[in-house]
Amino acid sequence: NAIAGSGAVGGCGIIQGPPGRDGRDGLPGPPGTGSLSFTDSRDLKEDIEGDLSDIIEAAIRNFTEEKTRSIAQRCIGLGSTSDQAAKSCGEIYQCNSEATSGLYWLTTGDEESVYIQQVYCDMEAWHCGVKGGWMRVAYINMNQTGEECPSPFQLVTSPKRLCGRSGSGCYSNTFSTHNISYNKVCGQVRGYQYGTPNGFENSKDINSYYAEGISITHGSPRKHLWTYAVGLSDDYDYSDSNCPCAKNPGPSPPSFVGNDYYCESGNTGTLESMKFYDEPLWDGEGCGAGNNCCAQSGMPWFCRALPQEVDDDIEVRNCADDGIDKEDTYIEVLEIYVQ
Repeated sequence: NAIAGSGAVGGCGIIQGPPGRDGRDGLPGPPGTGSLSFTDSRDLKEDIEGDLSDIIEAAIRNFTEEKTRSIAQRCIGLGSTSDQAAKSCGEIYQCNSEATSGLYWLTTGDEESVYIQQVYCDMEAWHCGVKGGWMRVAYINMNQTGEECPSPFQLVTSPKRLCGRSGSGCYSNTFSTHNISYNKVCGQVRGYQYGTPNGFENSKDINSYYAEGISITHGSPRKHLWTYAVGLSDDYDYSDSNCPCAKNPGPSPPSFVGNDYYCESGNTGTLESMKFYDEPLWDGEGCGAGNNCCAQSGMPWFCRALPQEVDDDIEVRNCADDGIDKEDTYIEVLEIYVQ
């Protein structure tokens, strides 16, 4: 019989030794099904989408920052020298809304032919409801010392210095837009009446004296922008020669003019061959009772929005059917801007 001692285990007298070494790896198990559980699939999808979103956001942020740096670098001194010529006055204003009005360098053309010129940009005034970025195309201000009339207009003096025609018919001056594209045009004309202009009495052809006064067009063939017409009298009944808006209305404008015109007369009386310096034209003031020629808002400024961008030069014509001994329109101020 075995005798149990104090170190007996399990009551059998067998002593338990230390743990043995790990055995060898077992054989590989059978192939899995290749699919994840619904929960695992959802988590994996969210992880991938999150990583992709972060990558896209980082790429957009880097692109935006690089674009901003590029624009900021180009904006420094834009238009200030011929080497930093801008594409338009509007581009300069977009870069710096605090830019002041003055002369800037602009460039047009392509890689084969580049044109660079210095132009006046109006960066501070509001035109057509838009502030800044307007390129001045035409400018006459006979109130300024030393100002001369552009050819073929001729200087009229005593007591005012003004620009009139050189003879009968139409006299025109074409103002360059320097191949700069635009789709907005605004401007003003202020002047005075001499003698017996006849409003819209005459031709309905845009290439002729369809109105007596100032015609503003662009392109070739001519396309109408605005007309500053002069009627014979504000108050007296010259129904074949007055403005359409006069107390005694005259003929309507041609269809290509539509409502894009101002018409006024400096004469409130009967037919006279004189200079009507007491009543400036198209200023929206001085019209008598029953006369609607001063009722249009914005006078003497006009605004036109074109259906598409163009780079046409702009033509200003001073027209009348009779010679300057009988009638004329004298220009005191002319301004035209494009954007």
